Amino acid sequence: MAKKLLVIDSCVRREESRTKQMLDAALETFKERHPDWETEILNLMELDLDYWRTDTLKARDALLEKKDYDDPIFRYAHQFHDADGIVVAAPFWDLSIPAVLKVYVENISVDGITFDCNAEGMYGLCRGKWMLFLTTRGGIWAGSDMEQGSTYMEALCRFFGVKEYHCIYADGIDIQELDGKAILEKAIRDTRSLCESLTL
Repeated sequence: MAKKLLVIDSCVRREESRTKQMLDAALETFKERHPDWETEILNLMELDLDYWRTDTLKARDALLEKKDYDDPIFRYAHQFHDADGIVVAAPFWDLSIPAVLKVYVENISVDGITFDCNAEGMYGLCRGKWMLFLTTRGGIWAGSDMEQGSTYMEALCRFFGVKEYHCIYADGIDIQELDGKAILEKAIRDTRSLCESLTL
């Protein structure tokens, strides 16, 4: 059975996005080293995603109560659950991640598909071996308790049961006193290097 790589593209600025340059490097490396992997790419800007409202949440909860997991509303949750490896690319926005990625997370957080719970608490159901989070930040945020982008994605990794978490970031690329181009180029090299070592 072919290994499944799921790519979640949240690079809102598209071809102008510096985060997308890191993502493109990752995809090129995986394609070169693992042409047999089945790769699914989700461009979140092209999906008809919506956040939960009162009516849609009630409809979803009714399906979950019946354990009707085959409804199309859960297709992205099943896709995430089935992935052997996951790449997420998103810029650092407003101390966290773009809203479109948060809406996607809401859509895949499904009790009985991506996580479950028992008397001891919640546990993940996903089969993913690893998640790679690629991000760019205009300022210096590494190590700050205000950096909630990578912190959030790492917590989701544990929540969904994905076994390993990796993050590559380009920090400070908008600071005038720093060489933003060189910072990004190093992040791209680091991305390629890490992707050469990742297996499924």
